[in-house]
Amino acid sequence: MVTLRQTFRLYPTASQKNKLFYARSLHQLLYNACLAHRRYEWKVNRKSVGYLDQQNILPAYKDCWPEYKGLYSTSLQGTVKRVDLAYNSFLKGLRKFPRFKSIRDYSGWTYPSTSGWKVNSNGKHGTKSAK
Repeated sequence: MVTLRQTFRLYPTASQKNKLFYARSLHQLLYNACLAHRRYEWKVNRKSVGYLDQQNILPAYKDCWPEYKGLYSTSLQGTVKRVDLAYNSFLKGLRKFPRFKSIRDYSGWTYPSTSGWKVNSNGKHGTKSAK
């Protein structure tokens, strides 16, 4: 299966920019929470926490923190996957130990699946349309 990555330059209005920044900050907080969860479980219980464990906690996390209900679950799963990839790279000796990220160092989030949206583009300009 080929993984295709598409990156787009956005030109948001001021209110859209605020909403995007808020969503990015929520993803950054989730990233740090997942990192803290893994560190805590290892230090206290000597238990390793994996991707599926953290993914299965997300519905309870969204119930506890209502601001996360406005974000798509697939994008939250992508953030959890990002933590898992950072840990796996560390364990393989490819990178340093994962660190907490400030909002400045957290670049954005992903939508892992293309369910519900499609990009119509000729390479220069594009539009979003529902499937």
